[in-house]
Amino acid sequence: MNPKAEFNNRTWLQLKNLPVIQAGVLLLCLAAASGEAQTYRVLHSFTGSDGSYPRARLLLSGTTLYGTTCYGGITNDANRYGCGTVFKMNTDGTGFTVLHSLNASWPNSDGEYPFGDLVLSGNTLYGTAKMAGFYGNGTVFKINTDGTGFAVIKNFTATGWSGSADTNADGAYPVAGLALSGTTLYGTTEIGGVYGGGTVFRVNTNSSGFTVLKNFTGGSDGGGPWGGLVLSGTTLYGTTMGGGITNDYWPWSCGTVFKVNTDGTSFTTLYRFTGIDAEYPYGNLELSGTTLYGTTGWQGMGAEPNYGTVFKVYTDGNGFTVLKSFASWPVSWGICISSPTLYGTTDWGGSYNSGALFSVNTNGSNYTVLMNFNGTNGAGPQGSLIFSGTMLYGTTSSGGITNNWNRLSGSGNGVVFSLSPPPPTIQTPPQTQTAETGSAVGLRVDVSSSFAPTYLWFFNGTNLISCSTNCNLELTNVQYSQSGSYTVVVTNLFGSVTSAPAMLNVITPVAHKPVPCVKVMGETGSVLNVDYANSLSPTPNWTAVGPVSLTSTSQFCFDVTVPVPLPSQRFYRAWQTGTPSVVPSLKPPGMAIAVTLTGNVGDSLVLDCINQFGPTNAWVTLGTITLTNTSQLYFDVSAIGQPPRLYRLVPVP
Repeated sequence: MNPKAEFNNRTWLQLKNLPVIQAGVLLLCLAAASGEAQTYRVLHSFTGSDGSYPRARLLLSGTTLYGTTCYGGITNDANRYGCGTVFKMNTDGTGFTVLHSLNASWPNSDGEYPFGDLVLSGNTLYGTAKMAGFYGNGTVFKINTDGTGFAVIKNFTATGWSGSADTNADGAYPVAGLALSGTTLYGTTEIGGVYGGGTVFRVNTNSSGFTVLKNFTGGSDGGGPWGGLVLSGTTLYGTTMGGGITNDYWPWSCGTVFKVNTDGTSFTTLYRFTGIDAEYPYGNLELSGTTLYGTTGWQGMGAEPNYGTVFKVYTDGNGFTVLKSFASWPVSWGICISSPTLYGTTDWGGSYNSGALFSVNTNGSNYTVLMNFNGTNGAGPQGSLIFSGTMLYGTTSSGGITNNWNRLSGSGNGVVFSLSPPPPTIQTPPQTQTAETGSAVGLRVDVSSSFAPTYLWFFNGTNLISCSTNCNLELTNVQYSQSGSYTVVVTNLFGSVTSAPAMLNVITPVAHKPVPCVKVMGETGSVLNVDYANSLSPTPNWTAVGPVSLTSTSQFCFDVTVPVPLPSQRFYRAWQTGTPSVVPSLKPPGMAIAVTLTGNVGDSLVLDCINQFGPTNAWVTLGTITLTNTSQLYFDVSAIGQPPRLYRLVPVP
């Protein structure tokens, strides 16, 4: 018996992790990105004399913004930092005007520290000042939009203290803003009232009809309402910073969400914060349908309170859910909504520890930081945002121009800003493709967008074939009629963008599959036997690929026995009988494509190929083949290391 010349174990050829090449699958891909630049503008930077420390929500009427600053304005003996201002300006940043500088000097004091939001009726603005006034406990005031007609509607008279009921107390420190219905204003005081825990009140715009609707006890019904009221029909919704359920983290309670009718009846505590879920709801609520959305300044985690939350609760008190827990900074005073997105701010933290502006969906998904404040462009945003068209407007309590007015930070008096997140952008347009009939066409769209976009796919420009928030689309069993152009329109809250058209060319399938291509080397004229095994242990089970008659010192051997899908690994060996002068060896060039040619014996066919991804007219001729059988294989070795290919057969006349 002739001995075999073959590889030893160290030189057996192993093809591992063979790539799977799928034929006839089209993938139109747009690359995803995030964090694109926002259109941010400082509309006004306060200097101190025109105001300092704005913390209330802006009010928008037409193209005019109205607001307040807690400090700044005319300096007087009562407060050398100024008592605050009422201002207006255009949405483009022009026309800034101080409508009124508050005055704390008794007995002509009109109030100081207007912390709360303004409301507008006709040409008259209504607001609150936390302190001063005739009795020093704060005021409700009005002023015309041209700056004339400033008047105090209500001077709060007494505080009352917990445990010693004072039936004459009407509240003190109206820190929150007002709600308006017709000629009636509704508001809250932080403290005072009969029990000292604060009040809900109403007063007519002509100063008459002042009524305390609710006296908070500071106990289970809440205490210290800071956030503004939300009015829906005849029901007022609000929050208290304290009261409710006492927990182990602090000796006082963590706040509540409540409702009360506009006539003072049917007061109900909708939710009591525990400190574990959240605590200290400083800010305004936002109502959408039957759902209230809000923020808390802290959240209890372990032995100490920690940071803040965005939450929701239904108007019947059910369904409380924390939508977002912040890991590194407290949430500011409120939230605004443009369904299905909530917008809010944090008064510190962020990239520069100066606060951030964020968005989160009403179901808690897609949290995104839209803006990091850096100090020079503002810092410490505390007021709720407002949303109009595609623009967000807000204020920061500090930052901007630095001077000596801001007694809290010493680092600027705050700014008024606008932010318009951009529409989505397409990073990579869809690619023109070629696919075979009956194949699956997968369209995947990834874009750069701060907000969850919608995707509209069109065929030939006008035929809508998909509208979805899902970026994936599957076209199954494509046919010739689906050849044409495909475009996608991607839309978010701030605009839309249309992709360049991608051409899809559907062609007749030509059978082909990937096969391992092994280069065998040995003595010219010799016959090498090539075997494969799927494993080397415990004992290799070698199976013949076939004999190879060498017409040169090296030539290709194609393993057409390999199944599809390809196995994860396969081992090869070459051997021959006798004692060759050249020891056989193997070399793995890679994966070739075996193309099935069919026709009559003697027919001549031109075989063309094209990349699956690329121009549909970029056909390349591989060669002209004369059939020696009605079905035979052509091995495309030029496909090794190249992108996926498709093929066509053209008969030679």
